[in-house]
Amino acid sequence: MYPVPLLTVYSASKAFVDFFSRGLQAEYKSKGIIIQSVLPFFVATKLSKIRRPTLDKPSPERYVAAELNTVGLQTQTNGYLPHAIMGWVTTALLPAKMLNSYVMGMNLSRRARYLKKQKQG
Repeated sequence: MYPVPLLTVYSASKAFVDFFSRGLQAEYKSKGIIIQSVLPFFVATKLSKIRRPTLDKPSPERYVAAELNTVGLQTQTNGYLPHAIMGWVTTALLPAKMLNSYVMGMNLSRRARYLKKQKQG
C-alpha cells in the first residue's frame, strides 16, 4: 500500500503482486473469474515474531476467517476490519512523507536492536 524503507524490495514485491492481481481481475472479470488482492497488516505469527494476538494483530486463524468473508465481495481487501481501518488511515489521512519518516524510524530502531543483539551473542 506504501513503501517501507529498509524493506524496500519486500514492499515493492508486495506492490507488484497487488498491481498484477488488479490487472488480472480486469482481464478475467468478463469470464466470471474473481481475482482478489489481499493487503494485510501484521498477523501474530512466528515469522512476524508477534507472540500474542491483539485486536490489530490477529492470530492467523482469526485473520483468515475474516478474510474469507470478503471473497466474492471485494477484489482488493485488507481482509480484516481493523486492518481496513488502519489502511484507510495510513493512505487517506497521513501524508506519505510523514508515514515514510515514521516507518523509517521504526525500522532503524529494529535494525539497531538486531545489531546490538548480534554483538552481544
